[in-house]
Amino acid sequence: MAALEDSGFGRLIGALVSPGKTFQSIAGRPTWGAALVVLLIATTAIGVLVNQRMDPDDLRHSIQQRMEKSRGGQASPEDVERGVEMATKMSSVTRWLIPLFVAVFYLILAALFFAAFRFFAGSSIPYRTSLSVALHAYLPGVVAALITLPLILSRKSITMKEAQGGGILASNLGAFAPADMGAVARTLLSTVDFFSIWTVCLLIIGYRAAAKVSTATAATVVVVLWVLYIAFRVGAAALFGG
Repeated sequence: MAALEDSGFGRLIGALVSPGKTFQSIAGRPTWGAALVVLLIATTAIGVLVNQRMDPDDLRHSIQQRMEKSRGGQASPEDVERGVEMATKMSSVTRWLIPLFVAVFYLILAALFFAAFRFFAGSSIPYRTSLSVALHAYLPGVVAALITLPLILSRKSITMKEAQGGGILASNLGAFAPADMGAVARTLLSTVDFFSIWTVCLLIIGYRAAAKVSTATAATVVVVLWVLYIAFRVGAAALFGG
């Protein structure tokens, strides 16, 4: 009987329950198709369902707040309704582009790790291997999606803060933040997430094996890139948050 780490589909489970052996196998024979398909399906399903259950009143209030913040004054009801209409039309189109956005995200992510380990750690890791490691390391997100799915289906509506701050599945500190907490602080707290920490650990294990570097080197590269990602999210919240 073949071991979990010997096949593309077996690695979907192996990366979660036996990461050491699985990433060693990936280092020798990288695969990425099955992991990418599963991640795309999970992310798209959650994104579409959340979008369909977005509370219209909360959306209207959020758009009004952003308008008033950008204009430095009151927004007329007509302007708010136009903003809601535009946001609804854009959302009806962009939600079906989620697979494209997700695929591009992982391609760029793999390129960043590829470049970091090549140029800063002196590794000869191929891009295909970097992509395989990144995809399999993000499989905890599929576990989170499977847990989140019934929670979404049981809800009639979801607020913007819940959708953006991880309040649907209470796996991060942002889910326990006060309702009046600012967008920057909420975003920062939401990055302290069980599934994110699990992913970081898998990235370290995976790139240690695939890039053939020490645990300290792998951890340094992964953590630095992760901190930069957090800084980007917090900066975006400061610019566009309510």
